[in-house]
Order: sequence, then C-alpha cells, then structure tokens
Amino acid sequence: MKKIPVIMDCDPGHDDAIALVLALSSEKLKVLGVTSCSGNQTIEKTTYNARRILELLGKREVPVARGRSCPLLNDGRTAAGAHGETGLDGPVLPEPVAPLREETAVEFMAKLLEESEEKVTLVPTGPLTNIGTLILSYPHLLPKIERICMMGGSVVSGCSDKGASEFNILVDAYAADIVFTSGIPITMMGLDVTNFSTIGYGEEKEAFRNSGHVGKFVAELVDFFGRLFQMIGWPGAPIHDACAVAWLIKPEIFESRDLHVEIDLNGENTYASTVADFHGLSGKAPNATVCLKSDQKQFVELLLDACKSYEREGAVR
Repeated sequence: MKKIPVIMDCDPGHDDAIALVLALSSEKLKVLGVTSCSGNQTIEKTTYNARRILELLGKREVPVARGRSCPLLNDGRTAAGAHGETGLDGPVLPEPVAPLREETAVEFMAKLLEESEEKVTLVPTGPLTNIGTLILSYPHLLPKIERICMMGGSVVSGCSDKGASEFNILVDAYAADIVFTSGIPITMMGLDVTNFSTIGYGEEKEAFRNSGHVGKFVAELVDFFGRLFQMIGWPGAPIHDACAVAWLIKPEIFESRDLHVEIDLNGENTYASTVADFHGLSGKAPNATVCLKSDQKQFVELLLDACKSYEREGAVR
C-alpha cells in the first residue's frame, strides 16, 4: 500500500497527542516529521510535549522541529484552562531522548517538501502560524503541497471569548486567512463535527485503559481533558484534532460539503470566524471541503484499534 506522506503541525495539547497516536500507527500514512506551534500552551511546552509523546510511542526516529513562538501579527494566547499548566496535564510521560532539529519548523517543512518526490499533505491541528509563514516564505513550494487537512474553525458556532470563532483560528486569524486564500486544497475539520467526535466517560474510556500502554495513555488524557466537558453535561470528551487524521485514513466516517470559506478579520463579535457560503450567493468557487458530521462509533473504533496496534508492534519486536 502506498502511504500518504504527511507533516504533523501541532500544539500538544491532549487531543493533539491522540492525533499523533493515530497518525503514527496508521499503515496509510507516512509521518515525515512533527512541527510544533504555540497555542494550547507556549512553544517551549508544546515542543517538549511533542517530543515526550514520540518517546512514549516508541517513535523517537520521527524528527521534531520547533515553530514560531507567537502569531504573525497579534499577541499570543494559550488554553491552559483546558490543557493545564504543562499543556498535557494528567498522564506521566517519559523524558525525550532524540534532539530537536536545528532548523525552524518552517525551514524544516520547506526542506521536506523540496526533498519529497511526491506531494505532501500538511496536517495542522493547532493555530496556522507555521503554515501561513511557509506559504509566504516559500511560494515556489506550494505545488508540492497535496492538501492541508486541518482542525479549526466552525461554520455554525464558535467556542471562544469572541463567541463566533474557534480557538485555533482565533489565535492567528491572519495566518488562517493566508491559508484559506492560498489556493491549496483544504479539508476543514471544525467544531461542527469535532465536538461530537467523542470518547465517552464510561465504557468507551475504560476500553482504551484496558487496551495496553498507549490506550492507557489515551484514557488518562481523557480523564483530564474531559473533566470540563463532563461538568457541563457533554456526552464525552471531544477528540478534535484526531478528526483531521481520521479523515485521511478513513474519510467515509465523515460527511462533508465543498464550500467557500473566508476568515472574518474585521468583526467586533465575529472576528476570526470561518464564514461559509452555504448557498453559493457569493459566486465564489469552493476553497474547502468542510466536514459537518461524523460517525462517532466508527471514529472511536479507529482510535481504539490504533492504540492496540502499538501492543501488536511490541509483540513483533
């Protein structure tokens, strides 16, 4: 089977961690590298977390490069309330052994694109700062990008202090605007679908805990990350970022529409919202495949099988 070459750009983050678990287990994906961005926590913490996750998964050969420490224009922000002081509060993780790449994340992505004999898919699951910078800095490499399969945005309702926006887009709306106007094919995995792509607090979570060391790690992530959602009556912990990876592996899990999406950079209450033209009234061609629904049962089965695969790998070794 020919694998899809991907670069994971992330801000771990509990759901970013599960996205990495899924990507690095899949026989359909070839992870060329991991780049960090600031978002869920500072760049120092998200970079450290990415390296610790790879160490836990036994994937220290996957290179990691550190991204920008702040958004392109506006001040940065973090989501410590959701992800804790470390950005990965809850599980105990090993210290990383493999060193960071010397290049910046953007330089590293550019090098991977230049060296690849086939087009590469970018999978950003945090703010789009690194991707926007790559597009501005290396426009000649855009033809080497197959697709940007991202977690971010929402075409129905947001979840931030701006009301209509989603966190990843809000952190760096200008970078998001660069991405959505780049002409690169985009798959947008927004809150419309990710809020309902959950791991339940009862039997589903315990199935992960009993599936091996990686499943236990995922359950511990859900223990911490799911606490706030459980308090407000949410049926499970939403695993937002893993949806972007799941679409590449098993797209039939999701329902989507091709729509034209723009980033609002001017609205007082709608700043950073992803405005979708559902009825084609703008006359503008679609620039994104927008996912709107998911099969939660199939999504959980995919994640659980990914966790179990690490135990099968261990048995082979």
